[in-house]
Amino acid sequence: MKFSTIILIILFISFSLVASVYEKEKQLTLPAAGIENFEADCGSGYLKITGEAGLKQVEVKATIRIKGYDKDDAEFFIKDKIILTLKKRGDRAVLVSKVKSSIFKRPRSVLINLDIRVPKNLFLDIDDGSGLIEIADMGNGVKVEDGSGTIEIKNIDGKVAVDDGSGSVDLYNISGDIKIDDGSGSIKAEEIKGNIRINDSSGEIKIKGISGNVDIDDSSGEIKIYEIGGSVVVDDGSGGIYIDGVEKDVIIKSSGSGSLSIRNVKGKVKK
Repeated sequence: MKFSTIILIILFISFSLVASVYEKEKQLTLPAAGIENFEADCGSGYLKITGEAGLKQVEVKATIRIKGYDKDDAEFFIKDKIILTLKKRGDRAVLVSKVKSSIFKRPRSVLINLDIRVPKNLFLDIDDGSGLIEIADMGNGVKVEDGSGTIEIKNIDGKVAVDDGSGSVDLYNISGDIKIDDGSGSIKAEEIKGNIRINDSSGEIKIKGISGNVDIDDSSGEIKIYEIGGSVVVDDGSGGIYIDGVEKDVIIKSSGSGSLSIRNVKGKVKK
């Protein structure tokens, strides 16, 4: 066999190993009796949580995806390095989904994707590393601390607090006050029955259909505000500001650089 042929075979095997994806599914459940809060401490992978009225347990489907290992190595890695637990601690259901640190060579990528069903009445407290977050149909408020990735939260009764490093944040149909601290990425909030306060570094902000007050402290990025039932306060560094339809006062502490358009305000306008 020619030397060049051997090299090609080695390269093909190496490429196949790197490109291969091993996937394993695990199911976790926990009785919901006595549980008031659901807490999740997660690493990389998507996180989808749905509330369901009358559900008697917390249900977690975890899909572990390992790229770059064959089946045997992947199984050993899961057993040795994956932390995946769901335990009751007082009135809390606590989910931990992480990969242990290692000085040895790791797979090309490791994701733990989580599909979760919980009783609707639980309060959610989420600490996530990276990946998509989707939360829907909860009845007692949500708190999210996230490193990176898109966040979508909808159909929530209660307060919502989001502390996000990077990635878009989309909020829909929230019956409660909202607080957002964001590093970078767009922010969208619609149909909010409460007040909303945003502290943002960069990225477009679009706010529409808010029954309460809007308070925005923004460094850069366009700001669009429509159909507000309370007052609006904006402190902006750069980027255009467009406000249309406010029942009470509009206060522009600073408009920075960029255009400023204010229309249909029933209260006073101060700038």
